[in-house]
Amino acid sequence: MGKYSLENYEKYKTVKIRPKPLSVKEYHTSHGRFEYAAFSWKELEPARGEYKLGGIDKVLNAITNPVLLLTPDLPEWAKDNHEACYAAMIRKVGSMIDSDQRLAAVLISTLANSKEEWNAYIDSFGSQALLADLQNEPLIQYLKQRGRGFGLLVKCSGANWIECCEAFAKHHLQRVWKSYPVVLHVTDETGGSHIRREAFRWHARMSNVNLGLGYNLALRRLTYPETVSGSGSLPLRFWFVNSGSSRIYRKFQLRLQLKQEDVSYEFPLHAATHSWLTGDLVHNEIVHLQDIAAGTYSLGIALSFEDRSSLILNIQNPQRGGFYEMGTIQVEAAREDPLKNIWDTYYPEGYYPLEDPQIPGQE
Repeated sequence: MGKYSLENYEKYKTVKIRPKPLSVKEYHTSHGRFEYAAFSWKELEPARGEYKLGGIDKVLNAITNPVLLLTPDLPEWAKDNHEACYAAMIRKVGSMIDSDQRLAAVLISTLANSKEEWNAYIDSFGSQALLADLQNEPLIQYLKQRGRGFGLLVKCSGANWIECCEAFAKHHLQRVWKSYPVVLHVTDETGGSHIRREAFRWHARMSNVNLGLGYNLALRRLTYPETVSGSGSLPLRFWFVNSGSSRIYRKFQLRLQLKQEDVSYEFPLHAATHSWLTGDLVHNEIVHLQDIAAGTYSLGIALSFEDRSSLILNIQNPQRGGFYEMGTIQVEAAREDPLKNIWDTYYPEGYYPLEDPQIPGQE
């Protein structure tokens, strides 16, 4: 460390945590694969107005990342007015499972590709991600007219992958993945090199075969002070990286924990995780502590979904109670708060000018 290094000018001593990633085998996850939860019309409504929906719950529990697929197989009682009857069945299913967090998405599958059926999906699955077939141009245009966000189902093979690329460009769908998932259905026995390459370009979230899709979130660095006041402020600087093919679509929150053997404090942080995509993800925040007893605490972080389940990070740090252990921090009983506005005049990672310096002798 040279005499001009940044550490010699620190206004507060910091702890820098740089977690190591897991090995490929250790970080094996299933969030990049999906399975269809397929149910036929005649199975769900064997008699007009009599629904048998009890089997849906069992199937959703048995498969990974279920994508709901309702197939319009005509029941024996359906003699006429097929579209209206099928739309009524869609609404019935939606009223039962629209809020089910186990569903990864709902595929829009219709009998006649009609607005009546499309509206049934739009109105009945308000909280689910709807998937439109990439090649179904009328449906895509209708969803845009209705202002309903949607994801995409891309049925791709070694024979039609160029057509799929053209469809993305033709309908201006390259940015769909930023809000809704792109799901890849490989119709070949195994995905070829072209499909694998394009899947990452399309930011595909899931596939029916193992292509290594999905998010891959890791913490590259966490910086915090060695010592803080028990009634003062705790500045935190996070650097996450999502090196996967897609963003995380479920809502989640970044949380902080300070823990001793018999006591712990939790703080929900205000990270804008709803806008996290892929690549580098930075969050800086000053946490205001309140009357924390003096002592040495272990500092942990967690990323939690709305149901309090944990988002798994690609790091080697041990995890206890949903929180990854980062390091220790010393809390003092001092009443002062020297770190409250520390970032107003001090940038811990160094200073970078916003403008290029002027050439000497010129204004």
